Amino acid sequence: MKTQIEKYKVNGKVYAWTFKDNQRNYPGWNLTVDLAASKDLTTLLDFMKVCEWTSKKTIDLELPTNLQIAIPNNQNGQAKWKTKSKLTLSCKKNESDNHWVINETESGIEIQFGKNKLTELQSAIIGIPEGKGDFAIAD
Repeated sequence: MKTQIEKYKVNGKVYAWTFKDNQRNYPGWNLTVDLAASKDLTTLLDFMKVCEWTSKKTIDLELPTNLQIAIPNNQNGQAKWKTKSKLTLSCKKNESDNHWVINETESGIEIQFGKNKLTELQSAIIGIPEGKGDFAIAD
């Protein structure tokens, strides 16, 4: 299963950004996906769920659009923000079921999660195309 995860191709568009300003009201990273990415990420997380070992997958991120940035309405959609080029999803089998850590690196974001948090992340990703995705992810 680990090889299948490594070879799996996520189609569609994945976006992530964080606001530089007003971190008190808008903490963490914003994540959104299109329908194709939602379906493929859901499948990827299913593979990670049943894999008996720790697994990870790095995905290219797209530059968010002005409309996506404006949806949270931070400073009336004018807040400064930043993004990264890569998102790494890392399912940690040797951590607690509620393990959830977000690490920022020079070029990317790594989200580490245990079994329960994988399920929560998967539910959130499924909900994005249904309009249920207006929230940030943070430690």
